[in-house]
Amino acid sequence: MKALKALVIGMGVLIFAGLVVVVVTIANRSGSPKPPTAEPKGGSGTLEIPAGATVLESDLDSARVALRLRLSDGTMVLSIHDLATGKHLSTLPIAARPAPPVAPGRRP
Repeated sequence: MKALKALVIGMGVLIFAGLVVVVVTIANRSGSPKPPTAEPKGGSGTLEIPAGATVLESDLDSARVALRLRLSDGTMVLSIHDLATGKHLSTLPIAARPAPPVAPGRRP
């Protein structure tokens, strides 16, 4: 009988300890979240684009920025830069692909 009584008391203590852990975890998670930092990762460099170019579109990921540029001669390119250093990584020309021919008697 003493063993059963000790077992019940021990299990009660374990249940109480588990309940305390659950309550503390819920309290910690429901606290106000930390506001995101406005400071970007990486450095504060300058991105250099060709003279006379116009930025038509930009897209960011965690480490790079892609700029769609219209150059002064009218051609379009995709320019990729590293955000941390501002270093130019790659330039890809953008060329329009001609539309496929439409067979006679068919609508496009």
